[in-house]
Amino acid sequence: MQLEEFRTKLAATAQPVVVDIWAPWCGPCRTLSPRLDEVGGEFAGQVEVWKINADEEPALVRELRVMGIPTLLFYRHGTEIARRTGVQSVGALREMFTAALANDTALPAAGGMSDMTRLLRLASGIALLVLAAFTGWPWLLLGAAGVILFSAVYDRCPIWNALMDRLHRAPAESDAASRS
Repeated sequence: MQLEEFRTKLAATAQPVVVDIWAPWCGPCRTLSPRLDEVGGEFAGQVEVWKINADEEPALVRELRVMGIPTLLFYRHGTEIARRTGVQSVGALREMFTAALANDTALPAAGGMSDMTRLLRLASGIALLVLAAFTGWPWLLLGAAGVILFSAVYDRCPIWNALMDRLHRAPAESDAASRS
């Protein structure tokens, strides 16, 4: 598909569109796909979900300036309103789909911390590791350094995100089971 064909198809669509740029060999893409299918099903008839295989459409992916996969592009009235790269939780996807339906100018900012906060946490963790090296590697300093370093990157950890998504879904699933 050429960029002009893509834009024409977007312009002809009255509903918001979520474009999933993925590849079959991409592990995070395989993690995101069922979540996107689930939320896309909940918003069927309200938001369209298009999937573009990055291996089959490399020129289009380049022209859309997609640098990593999976990437979700959100369009309203043919205009890109937001993009998210990486695996998203079901809750985050629902929030983004809901925001895409609203008449706001853009989706809410991606979750996570600012770059400065991330940098400060990384620097603090490294400083504690250096201090631990000079004081005989005490477990308390090593543990604190590990916790601070993890706090700088937890939101980008696919294992952590999958675990949190599972924990957030567990109460809802048990509530549904108790109602039936």
